[in-house]
Formats: sequence, C-alpha cells, structure tokens
Amino acid sequence: METDIKEIQAGISRLGICSVCVSSSAKYTCPACSAKTCSLACVKTHKKNANCNGTRNKTAMVHKEEMNNLTLLSDYRFLEEIDHKLDDNHRHPLRRHIMLKHGERPPLPHFLQRLKSEAWNRGTLLKFMPNHFVAHQENSTRYYFKEGIIRWHVKWIFHQADVTFVDKDVDENTTIVKLLSKYLEPNDSLGAEDSEKLAYYHSASYGRVAVLLRTNEKGSGPAFEEAFMKKSLRLNLANKTVIEYPVFYVILRDHIHSYLEYEADDHDDLFCEKEEKEEEGESLGYF
Repeated sequence: METDIKEIQAGISRLGICSVCVSSSAKYTCPACSAKTCSLACVKTHKKNANCNGTRNKTAMVHKEEMNNLTLLSDYRFLEEIDHKLDDNHRHPLRRHIMLKHGERPPLPHFLQRLKSEAWNRGTLLKFMPNHFVAHQENSTRYYFKEGIIRWHVKWIFHQADVTFVDKDVDENTTIVKLLSKYLEPNDSLGAEDSEKLAYYHSASYGRVAVLLRTNEKGSGPAFEEAFMKKSLRLNLANKTVIEYPVFYVILRDHIHSYLEYEADDHDDLFCEKEEKEEEGESLGYF
C-alpha cells in the first residue's frame, strides 16, 4: 500500500497535474507538444482543442544539453526509416522511374532495344512508355529474328461507331486494306453487337472510308495523317513516330477534314486515352 502511494506521488511529482481536466495526476505526455494528460478522454480533448495531431516532430531542433539516450535512439530510428523508404522507392516501378535524374531513363530490355533498332532501320521512331503505363503492359509488338520481320500490336478505333478492336502479331508487310477487311466486310468473326455497331461502315464502300494514323506526341503539331490503304503497314509507318504501337482511326471520309485540321492541345482530351496512374504528379517520359 505504501509502495503504491509512493509510486503515485512520484508520478505526480514527475508529470504534474493533467493540463486538460486539471484535477487528476498526469499519466501521459503528448509526443508533439509535451502536454500532460491523464486519460484517453483528456488526450482526445487536448488534440481537438489544441489542433494537435499527437505526432512527434522528428526533425525538431533539440539543444545539446537537452539530449539524452531517448533522443539518440529516436534519431537513429528516424535514419533507419529514411533508409527503408529509399530502398522501397528504388524497388517501386513508378517511383523508381520518377527518382531518376533529369534526362536519364531506365535501361530497356534487350528485346525492346532490338525492336527499337529494327524499327529505326525501317524509318520508324519507336518510343516506349514507362513500365507502369497500360499501353506498355498491353503492347505485344515484337521483332522476330528468324523471320526478319516486326509483328505489330495494332489498335483500330472506329470513331463513328464507338468501338475499338486490337490485332496482335500483325505482319508488317500486310496491307492496311487487307487488315481492315474483316471489320469492313460483314462476317461471322465479329459478334452480333459489334456487327450492329459497324453496320454503317459495312454499308459504305472502301472509297468512302479513310484510315488515319495518330502521328503526334501531345502538343507537337497535327494529330492525324491519312494512311495509304493499299500500302503495307511497314510503309505507312515509315518516317513516323510511334509510341508503343500504331493506333489507326477508321472514319467515314465525309468527316476527314475535322480530323486532319485538328491540332493537339494540352487541354484537349477529345482524342486522348487517359492512362491509369498510380500516383498524382508523376512525370511522363519515353524510352
């Protein structure tokens, strides 16, 4: 009994009286502002009244004469926390890309370097988005060494029908008109819903349809350029910049001028597909 009384008295003499209720001996010290409290209710009241978050400022100035073993231990743990955070950032695919110095890019895998080189030999500047972008993850374009050809991942956007198709493993020597035949001519390979959406295209002849290649990087000039339907995919991509894979807009020729006269604008998302981003404020860079 006497021991308990001594311990209570020692607590009172060490922490004093609760700064909130001013009636009980204090049991807790706020890590942020060192306010003394006696209970959970008083802790909550203190945080609300003083607008205090209760989190210690790890970078606050501490005078030399006020330092003790707890201060040194806290600083050591703070440095360890920073080290773990840096290591986590280097492992995270998104943060690793952002943390690079200006002008630096993560190294491309060998097969993508070879693909980029072969595209360059054909007059096509091929660029890749960072790994966390959806377009990069879904891109199936590859260079086949034994065949000596590039097989492209191609996206077709039928703007007036509001429907999109993707072709994979497309031989670069195939003509545009041959690739489009399965979409512009009624056949059983398309589902009933897609066929219904493309009905207006099916009723139009090839001469009334235009194919436009999205040619620009955002804000760099004309957004579309008409493709030659009777020429191969390889020839249509020559002297062009392609980001990940070619995207073709298939439109009715009556509407072609509204596309060719359109210029990319940083604030215009009419024809831009929005990528899912893991964090806000990320910077976009190409390989």
